[in-house]
Parts: sequence; structure tokens; C-alpha cells
Amino acid sequence: MIENPIISNKHPIQQQEPCVVGYCEGCGGEIVEGDDVIEFIDGLMIHQDVWCAYDYCGKFGRPRQA
Repeated sequence: MIENPIISNKHPIQQQEPCVVGYCEGCGGEIVEGDDVIEFIDGLMIHQDVWCAYDYCGKFGRPRQA
């Protein structure tokens, strides 16, 4: 009897892990292929997420009073 490799445990279909392309300067988490990001001129990237943008501004911005 021929087994179907799609449902057989002898020939499992292996899923590939997404490739890490960098790290978010906001949250510090991994940025993987397919993530929506904001990239800056100097090569820095952050997730396209409001909290990552907030963290990034808090780390690299200079607070002052207008």
C-alpha cells in the first residue's frame, strides 16, 4: 500500500522558520521576513507598531520644553 506523504508521519512536511533580518530599535524584538517595518536612513528598523515607535522616540529623542 502506498502512503500519502502529506498525512504520513514517515514523511512529515517541514515548515521553515522565518529568517531574522534584524532587531527592532523600539522593543528589541526580532524582525523577520514579512514583518511590516519602518526603516530609517542609517539602517535602523522598528516594527510598524505604535508602541515600538513610542519606545524608539523615548530611547533616542531628547526631551526638552518648547
